[in-house]
Amino acid sequence: MAIEVPLPAPFLSGSFPRRQFAKGAFIKQPDDRSGNIYLIETGKVVPFFLGPQGQDVPFKELEAGDFVGDLSAFGSDEPATYFQAVEDTVVLVLNRGQFLEALRTVPEFAELVTKTLYSRLRIMKQLYIESRLLPMKARLYAELIRHAVRDARGRLRIVPAPTHAELARRIASQRETVTKQMSHLVKMGVIDNSAGYIEVADEAYLRSEIGKELGFLDFQ
Repeated sequence: MAIEVPLPAPFLSGSFPRRQFAKGAFIKQPDDRSGNIYLIETGKVVPFFLGPQGQDVPFKELEAGDFVGDLSAFGSDEPATYFQAVEDTVVLVLNRGQFLEALRTVPEFAELVTKTLYSRLRIMKQLYIESRLLPMKARLYAELIRHAVRDARGRLRIVPAPTHAELARRIASQRETVTKQMSHLVKMGVIDNSAGYIEVADEAYLRSEIGKELGFLDFQ
Protein backbone atom coordinates (compact mmCIF):
# COMPACT_ATOMS: atom_id res chain seq x y z
CA MET A 1 0.00 0.00 0.00
CA ALA A 2 1.27 3.47 -0.87
CA ILE A 3 1.75 5.86 2.03
CA GLU A 4 1.81 9.62 2.17
CA VAL A 5 5.06 11.39 2.96
CA PRO A 6 4.93 13.90 5.86
CA LEU A 7 6.18 16.87 3.85
CA PRO A 8 7.68 20.09 5.23
CA ALA A 9 5.63 23.26 4.77
CA PRO A 10 7.47 24.56 1.66
CA PHE A 11 6.49 21.42 -0.22
CA LEU A 12 2.86 21.62 0.83
CA SER A 13 2.64 25.15 -0.55
CA GLY A 14 2.61 23.77 -4.08
CA SER A 15 5.95 25.27 -5.14
CA PHE A 16 7.14 21.92 -6.52
CA PRO A 17 5.28 20.22 -9.40
CA ARG A 18 4.00 16.67 -9.09
CA ARG A 19 4.39 14.01 -11.75
CA GLN A 20 2.68 10.65 -12.06
CA PHE A 21 4.34 7.54 -13.44
CA ALA A 22 2.38 4.42 -14.32
CA LYS A 23 3.62 1.00 -13.25
CA GLY A 24 6.49 -0.01 -15.52
CA ALA A 25 7.40 3.53 -16.57
CA PHE A 26 10.97 4.78 -16.27
CA ILE A 27 11.36 7.79 -13.99
CA LYS A 28 15.03 8.36 -14.77
CA GLN A 29 17.50 6.75 -17.18
CA PRO A 30 21.27 7.14 -17.58
CA ASP A 31 20.90 9.57 -20.52
CA ASP A 32 18.65 11.91 -18.49
CA ARG A 33 20.49 15.22 -18.27
CA SER A 34 17.63 17.25 -16.78
CA GLY A 35 19.29 17.46 -13.36
CA ASN A 36 15.93 16.83 -11.69
CA ILE A 37 15.63 15.09 -8.33
CA TYR A 38 12.39 13.30 -7.52
CA LEU A 39 10.94 12.91 -4.03
CA ILE A 40 8.67 9.86 -3.99
CA GLU A 41 5.32 10.78 -2.48
CA THR A 42 3.47 7.53 -3.13
CA GLY A 43 4.42 4.30 -4.89
CA LYS A 44 7.58 2.24 -5.30
CA VAL A 45 10.59 2.52 -7.59
CA VAL A 46 13.29 -0.05 -8.30
CA PRO A 47 16.79 1.17 -9.26
CA PHE A 48 18.92 -1.20 -11.31
CA PHE A 49 22.20 -1.25 -13.19
CA LEU A 50 22.22 -2.79 -16.67
CA GLY A 51 25.31 -4.91 -17.15
CA PRO A 52 27.31 -5.23 -20.39
CA GLN A 53 25.78 -8.65 -21.14
CA GLY A 54 22.23 -7.34 -20.75
CA GLN A 55 21.71 -8.67 -17.23
CA ASP A 56 20.29 -6.16 -14.75
CA VAL A 57 21.42 -5.80 -11.15
CA PRO A 58 18.61 -4.42 -8.95
CA PHE A 59 19.09 -2.47 -5.74
CA LYS A 60 16.78 -1.91 -2.78
CA GLU A 61 13.32 -0.66 -3.75
CA LEU A 62 12.72 3.01 -3.06
CA GLU A 63 9.45 3.93 -1.35
CA ALA A 64 7.59 7.02 -0.17
CA GLY A 65 10.03 9.51 1.35
CA ASP A 66 13.02 8.38 -0.71
CA PHE A 67 14.65 10.14 -3.65
CA VAL A 68 15.51 9.39 -7.26
CA GLY A 69 18.65 11.06 -8.60
CA ASP A 70 19.72 12.66 -5.33
CA LEU A 71 23.37 11.60 -5.64
CA SER A 72 23.72 13.67 -8.80
CA ALA A 73 22.84 16.80 -6.77
CA PHE A 74 26.12 16.45 -4.90
CA GLY A 75 28.15 16.33 -8.10
CA SER A 76 28.83 12.60 -7.97
CA ASP A 77 29.00 10.54 -11.14
CA GLU A 78 26.18 8.13 -10.44
CA PRO A 79 26.61 4.73 -12.16
CA ALA A 80 24.45 4.02 -15.22
CA THR A 81 21.32 3.42 -13.17
CA TYR A 82 17.75 3.04 -14.34
CA PHE A 83 14.81 3.92 -12.08
CA GLN A 84 11.55 2.16 -12.90
CA ALA A 85 8.17 2.44 -11.16
CA VAL A 86 7.03 -0.99 -9.94
CA GLU A 87 3.60 0.38 -9.08
CA ASP A 88 1.78 3.61 -9.90
CA THR A 89 3.99 6.32 -8.44
CA VAL A 90 3.67 10.06 -7.68
CA VAL A 91 6.77 12.21 -7.23
CA LEU A 92 7.61 15.83 -6.43
CA VAL A 93 10.05 17.33 -8.93
CA LEU A 94 12.96 19.49 -7.73
CA ASN A 95 15.85 20.84 -9.74
CA ARG A 96 19.37 20.64 -8.32
CA GLY A 97 19.30 24.21 -6.99
CA GLN A 98 15.97 23.71 -5.22
CA PHE A 99 17.18 20.45 -3.68
CA LEU A 100 20.37 22.01 -2.30
CA GLU A 101 18.54 25.14 -1.11
CA ALA A 102 16.00 23.01 0.74
CA LEU A 103 18.86 21.15 2.41
CA ARG A 104 20.34 24.42 3.63
CA THR A 105 17.15 26.14 4.77
CA VAL A 106 14.57 23.49 5.75
CA PRO A 107 15.72 21.40 8.74
CA GLU A 108 12.91 18.87 8.28
CA PHE A 109 14.00 18.30 4.70
CA ALA A 110 17.66 17.90 5.67
CA GLU A 111 16.61 15.36 8.29
CA LEU A 112 14.53 13.47 5.72
CA VAL A 113 17.48 13.30 3.29
CA THR A 114 19.86 12.19 6.05
CA LYS A 115 17.53 9.41 7.19
CA THR A 116 16.96 8.08 3.67
CA LEU A 117 20.68 8.09 2.88
CA TYR A 118 21.43 6.34 6.18
CA SER A 119 18.79 3.70 5.48
CA ARG A 120 20.21 3.13 2.00
CA LEU A 121 23.77 2.84 3.35
CA ARG A 122 22.70 0.37 6.06
CA ILE A 123 20.96 -1.87 3.51
CA MET A 124 23.91 -1.75 1.11
CA LYS A 125 26.28 -2.70 3.94
CA GLN A 126 24.05 -5.63 4.87
CA LEU A 127 23.83 -6.81 1.25
CA TYR A 128 27.60 -6.60 0.89
CA ILE A 129 28.10 -8.74 4.00
CA GLU A 130 25.54 -11.27 2.77
CA SER A 131 27.14 -11.48 -0.68
CA ARG A 132 30.48 -12.32 0.94
CA LEU A 133 29.33 -14.72 3.64
CA LEU A 134 26.06 -16.37 2.66
CA PRO A 135 25.56 -19.30 0.28
CA MET A 136 22.76 -19.04 -2.27
CA LYS A 137 19.98 -20.57 -0.17
CA ALA A 138 20.72 -18.32 2.82
CA ARG A 139 20.74 -15.26 0.53
CA LEU A 140 17.31 -16.36 -0.66
CA TYR A 141 16.07 -16.71 2.93
CA ALA A 142 17.36 -13.22 3.74
CA GLU A 143 15.66 -11.75 0.68
CA LEU A 144 12.32 -13.36 1.58
CA ILE A 145 12.45 -11.82 5.05
CA ARG A 146 13.63 -8.43 3.82
CA HIS A 147 10.97 -8.22 1.09
CA ALA A 148 8.06 -9.30 3.31
CA VAL A 149 5.60 -7.18 5.31
CA ARG A 150 3.95 -8.27 8.56
CA ASP A 151 0.19 -8.81 8.48
CA ALA A 152 -2.27 -8.31 11.35
CA ARG A 153 -1.31 -11.71 12.80
CA GLY A 154 2.38 -10.83 12.77
CA ARG A 155 3.26 -13.21 9.95
CA LEU A 156 5.46 -12.15 7.07
CA ARG A 157 3.81 -11.88 3.66
CA ILE A 158 5.04 -10.92 0.20
CA VAL A 159 2.12 -9.57 -1.83
CA PRO A 160 2.12 -10.02 -4.75
CA ALA A 161 4.49 -12.96 -4.93
CA PRO A 162 7.62 -12.19 -6.97
CA THR A 163 8.48 -14.55 -9.78
CA HIS A 164 11.35 -16.94 -9.29
CA ALA A 165 13.23 -15.04 -11.99
CA GLU A 166 12.84 -11.82 -9.98
CA LEU A 167 14.10 -13.50 -6.81
CA ALA A 168 17.04 -14.98 -8.70
CA ARG A 169 17.94 -11.54 -10.05
CA ARG A 170 17.89 -10.07 -6.56
CA ILE A 171 20.31 -12.64 -5.11
CA ALA A 172 22.52 -13.11 -8.21
CA SER A 173 21.44 -16.69 -8.81
CA GLN A 174 19.63 -18.74 -11.47
CA ARG A 175 15.85 -19.11 -11.78
CA GLU A 176 16.05 -22.90 -11.82
CA THR A 177 18.05 -22.92 -8.59
CA VAL A 178 15.58 -20.59 -6.88
CA THR A 179 12.62 -22.69 -8.08
CA LYS A 180 14.18 -25.82 -6.59
CA GLN A 181 14.83 -24.13 -3.25
CA MET A 182 11.37 -22.52 -3.07
CA SER A 183 9.73 -25.90 -3.75
CA HIS A 184 11.82 -27.37 -0.93
CA LEU A 185 10.63 -24.64 1.46
CA VAL A 186 7.00 -25.30 0.51
CA LYS A 187 7.38 -29.03 1.13
CA MET A 188 8.94 -28.32 4.53
CA GLY A 189 6.07 -26.00 5.44
CA VAL A 190 8.39 -23.03 5.87
CA ILE A 191 6.51 -20.97 3.29
CA ASP A 192 3.02 -21.16 1.77
CA ASN A 193 2.32 -19.82 -1.71
CA SER A 194 -1.04 -21.45 -2.33
CA ALA A 195 -3.03 -18.19 -2.06
CA GLY A 196 -1.16 -16.31 -4.78
CA TYR A 197 1.24 -14.64 -2.39
CA ILE A 198 4.09 -15.88 -0.20
CA GLU A 199 3.47 -16.32 3.50
CA VAL A 200 6.39 -17.20 5.74
CA ALA A 201 5.01 -19.84 8.08
CA ASP A 202 8.29 -20.55 9.87
CA GLU A 203 10.29 -17.34 10.14
CA ALA A 204 12.39 -18.81 12.95
CA TYR A 205 13.76 -21.50 10.60
CA LEU A 206 14.84 -18.95 8.00
CA ARG A 207 16.53 -16.76 10.60
CA SER A 208 18.23 -19.75 12.21
CA GLU A 209 19.70 -20.88 8.88
CA ILE A 210 20.94 -17.35 8.15
CA GLY A 211 22.42 -17.13 11.65
CA LYS A 212 24.43 -20.33 11.14
CA GLU A 213 26.24 -18.67 8.26
CA LEU A 214 26.66 -15.18 9.73
CA GLY A 215 27.95 -16.37 13.09
CA PHE A 216 28.21 -13.47 15.54
CA LEU A 217 26.93 -10.94 12.99
CA ASP A 218 23.28 -10.01 13.36
CA PHE A 219 20.87 -10.33 10.46
CA GLN A 220 18.77 -7.16 10.23
